Amino acid sequence: MKTLLFFIVLISFATTSFGQMVWDISFDEANSLSRVKIDTVSNSLNAWRIGHPEKTVFTTEYSSPNVIATGLKDPYPVNDTSSFTIIHLAGDGWSTGYMKIDIGGWYYVNSDTLTDYGFIEFSADKGKTWYSADSNSGCCSWSAVQEAPTLTGNSYGWKHFYYCICPPVKVNYEDTILYRFSFISDGIQSNKDGLMFDNLHFEDWSESIPEIQNNKLVSIYPCPATDYISIRRNFTADPESVQIINYAGQLIYENHDFIEGYVNISQLTNGLYFLKYSNTKEYSVKKFLVNH
Repeated sequence: MKTLLFFIVLISFATTSFGQMVWDISFDEANSLSRVKIDTVSNSLNAWRIGHPEKTVFTTEYSSPNVIATGLKDPYPVNDTSSFTIIHLAGDGWSTGYMKIDIGGWYYVNSDTLTDYGFIEFSADKGKTWYSADSNSGCCSWSAVQEAPTLTGNSYGWKHFYYCICPPVKVNYEDTILYRFSFISDGIQSNKDGLMFDNLHFEDWSESIPEIQNNKLVSIYPCPATDYISIRRNFTADPESVQIINYAGQLIYENHDFIEGYVNISQLTNGLYFLKYSNTKEYSVKKFLVNH
């Protein structure tokens, strides 16, 4: 089964060119937290906090050690609207056709049903216009299945959600995209825990026009390799792209502006890999072995 799965993934990898951006935020690593902004300008008492939950119902993260939650110890406040924002630079999904723009992750809700609730929005013009993820989703592809969250009432544990976003506008590559997560409460103190998220997942990529396979385009050496793979091209074209996929079918390296003539593989573990070189018209897939 594993061999068959890898073969299917490899066929997809070999016959399609991607501009891909897939990233995750677990609220645990400092480099990913730079994308997270808690709005204390419009609300100086913003309830969202990052850390370990120590509340009545919220006591564990989906993945340790941190979550983002409407407070880490006390019940959520009344008469409050609190938000946090994820900052993203638009990839191929936002800036081209054949897009795939997905938002997913895990949530846990404990609130008054309907009167206190959360919602997710996105903005493509730096916050001037906000679009509801509920109203602009359902554009699923590549076997993705939408799982709209219920961000009110009681989830009785961690639940998974997944939006397939239908972008209402196109933007330029690397323009700022904002994803905003909010929670609203009324004036009744319920002494409940509110809402928390963990392991948020974002995809922003596109499928381009299929290319023609030509395995004479390039040759690679040495094999086995230790620190570098050199790519000898029969001719150069602009732009050139290089991707590397491992035996599990995971895309682990991608460069859409390849000019160096080599790829540093010193951080790869020992094993079998496939390299795809492509230009605007053709592609070539080569197998190589890493042996440190």
